[in-house]
Amino acid sequence: MENKDEKKEVRLLSDGFQSFEEIRNEHRVYVDKTDMVWKIANTKKYNFLSRPRRFGKSLLTDTLKCYFEARTDLFQGLKIMEMEKEEDWVKRAVFQFDFSGCETAAALESYLSGTLSEYENIYGKENTHETAKDRFLALMKKAYTKTGQQVAVLVDEYDSPLQHTLTKEEEHEKLVTVYRSFFPVMKTGSNLIKCLFITGITKFTQLSLFSMLNTMSILSSNSDYATVCGITEQELIDNYMPEIEALGEKNGWTVEQTLQELRNMYDGYCFSSNLSKSVYNPFSLISALADKNLGYYWTSSGASAMLNDILIQSDEDGEGLEGRVMNQEDIDTSDVNIESPTLFLYQSGYLTIKDYSPGVYILGIPNNEVRRALFNIVLPNAVRKRRSVVDNEIARMRLALNKRDIVDMMEHLKLIILQTPYPTQKGEHIYEERFQFFVKGALLLCGCYVLGENHIATGRPDLVARYGNTTMVFELKLDNNGGLEAAKQQLADRNYTAAYLQEGSDVYAIAVSFSTDDSIRGISGYDIKKMSIS
Repeated sequence: MENKDEKKEVRLLSDGFQSFEEIRNEHRVYVDKTDMVWKIANTKKYNFLSRPRRFGKSLLTDTLKCYFEARTDLFQGLKIMEMEKEEDWVKRAVFQFDFSGCETAAALESYLSGTLSEYENIYGKENTHETAKDRFLALMKKAYTKTGQQVAVLVDEYDSPLQHTLTKEEEHEKLVTVYRSFFPVMKTGSNLIKCLFITGITKFTQLSLFSMLNTMSILSSNSDYATVCGITEQELIDNYMPEIEALGEKNGWTVEQTLQELRNMYDGYCFSSNLSKSVYNPFSLISALADKNLGYYWTSSGASAMLNDILIQSDEDGEGLEGRVMNQEDIDTSDVNIESPTLFLYQSGYLTIKDYSPGVYILGIPNNEVRRALFNIVLPNAVRKRRSVVDNEIARMRLALNKRDIVDMMEHLKLIILQTPYPTQKGEHIYEERFQFFVKGALLLCGCYVLGENHIATGRPDLVARYGNTTMVFELKLDNNGGLEAAKQQLADRNYTAAYLQEGSDVYAIAVSFSTDDSIRGISGYDIKKMSIS
């Protein structure tokens, strides 16, 4: 008979874990990607995968290491065991590098020398070889002779030093020199290598690495590997239902509502022209499930060092981030350029593929977590106010929302937008879009979930924002396009709020007018009406 007092099984999640061995030995929840691991290991000799930070590249690299070391004990019950018989696994020497801790040329040279010394302690050292390239070639030869098998070479976060120095030209060039002196060994020792796997965020073609290894397989936008990092919707449901239910129970949501909240915050990444293969940010998703909290995990763990520089130096104000376009071939062949931020924003995870037309990708912001991170940099820059000023008003907006004081919230929103710069293009539509952008950004930063022009049965309100049990439906108009009265009338005529009225939630209809007059250039008036079910 079942003991009712028996404790439920504690499920261990793998949030933050980069060791495949630890995850498997500690019986942590693991989303099985080993079918793609096998394909990477056995299909092409040279492989490169670009993915944003905290997307599981290091775990994937470590899983490959365990495969090449023939650690069959760690793979029992996983897909890879159906693809290769246990007796056919080949144990190889694995040379693993991780460049993520190196920020200067001297640091990278020191890291390479230290790592090679560790391998020389295993395979022996040739005292006649002094350069990193020659030492590594000698090591591969010794390992090949000792084992009778080609070796595996794994280079994780290869571009981290280059990213840190992109705006420091002299140090960047020193690093490029180090790369160019070391990586040719991969071609020189081609006959000794079974598989080279390189990961990073961005692709720096000036290294000559990719042209030198002219058979390099670029996995980054290959639809066969679109989900190799990240978690699909089906994988979420199949592997994490107990955590989904627990998160929903804590917040009073159904399973479907919980899934929708998770989608809004962490889903939406697509890395190929196959739009059906979208994934969640794995770090944020698993962290949220572990904590039972929809937090900003990815962005709070440290934005890319390049993000702020690129957005500010390119004078990017965020208005055009949605709907950016890129030629398909540029995704894999172009270099990051600080004056042209689109490629960097895509490769680093701030933009993703939203649509595809033959030869062209249409990009957009993947989810609310990323949208908030971008607005945190973009909004102060766009309204031409100090970050501290905007942060203070955002905090006051949040305090007002906590008290459900919508009037006070609007007063602080007015101060953020007051005397904002004119848009570079003229026209009512351009002005309205710009002011909508400011309002949306401020609401996001103070913790609201925001929908822009959300389709409902009676039309499309300009903005819908939800903060806890408070829902705000906005209609925005320029003074010279009907202004406040027109906004109020549209809210009444189309009854936008009816779709959001539900027991236990306060719903407000908020009409806002904007003026382009030099003395205001911001909110000229607003009207707030608390709605109820009639």
